[in-house]
Amino acid sequence: MLKSVDALRHVISGPLQDACGPQARMLTAEVHGTEVRGLALCPGRVVRFVMDEQLQRLQVADLLRLTKASRKPAA
Repeated sequence: MLKSVDALRHVISGPLQDACGPQARMLTAEVHGTEVRGLALCPGRVVRFVMDEQLQRLQVADLLRLTKASRKPAA
């Protein structure tokens, strides 16, 4: 079980950067039994992550993603 914030940040940072790129930053993290859940900020998106501590498997899902404008200007 992870007990300190520094240990939690160290364990999550590697897999999070592998999944979202080197500019990914963890915003929140909570320990729920054997899982660590939280939010991260990646370039152009906000993601929710769930990491199983025993399997060391990280699941990432987009919550918010910036897109390019599909409309053309009126003028």
